[in-house]
Amino acid sequence: MLTIAITALFAFAAVLSVVVIAHSLAEARAAYSRLMRESEVLRAGLALQATAVEMSLRPNPALAPRRAAATRRPAGLHPHLLPSPLQACAA
Repeated sequence: MLTIAITALFAFAAVLSVVVIAHSLAEARAAYSRLMRESEVLRAGLALQATAVEMSLRPNPALAPRRAAATRRPAGLHPHLLPSPLQACAA
């Protein structure tokens, strides 16, 4: 019984992987043909029309860059106030 279950699991995994690979291949071919079509249009000297998403007036908050807050150094750690090794040797 256990061997049948393991065999069925491996068969299901194999079929699922073949389906996923076939789906990816179909999408890749569609994307490649779309790229070739766009490159022919660009070689002809025509510009593609922008989609509505590219022309939106409001910025998308998900695509906005994150802002980093500036941090200050503590007052006692200024590099010009710390003794250098050359000053220690000269003293």
